[in-house]
Amino acid sequence: MRHVEKALEAVKNNMIGENNSLAEFIEIENISDEKGVSPIVKFKIQSDPIGEVGVNGCQATDILVYVKSLFESLDNAFPCDENKHTIDSIRTAIHWQEIRTTERKKRGVEGQNKK
Repeated sequence: MRHVEKALEAVKNNMIGENNSLAEFIEIENISDEKGVSPIVKFKIQSDPIGEVGVNGCQATDILVYVKSLFESLDNAFPCDENKHTIDSIRTAIHWQEIRTTERKKRGVEGQNKK
């Protein structure tokens, strides 16, 4: 199984709360483990604020969750400090976006095109 698949599997296994439909918006093509054949990962991106149209795609933070899972898979196979630092940096980025969402909810503007 390729790392792009392992990452998606990890995302599916760890989906909770608002992230529970993320995997339906990620598609992988060319997953055969054939040398020289690149897998294609497609993300369907949220079109408008969820408060206005409902969930119809990934948020940018969801892509970070997938990329973190990809680096975790790579680090499991090829452990190194650089991978661990990358994973920690992505976790930090996700954390700051969670803080942003919390603050937007407090101001009553989450899910809307408002500052």
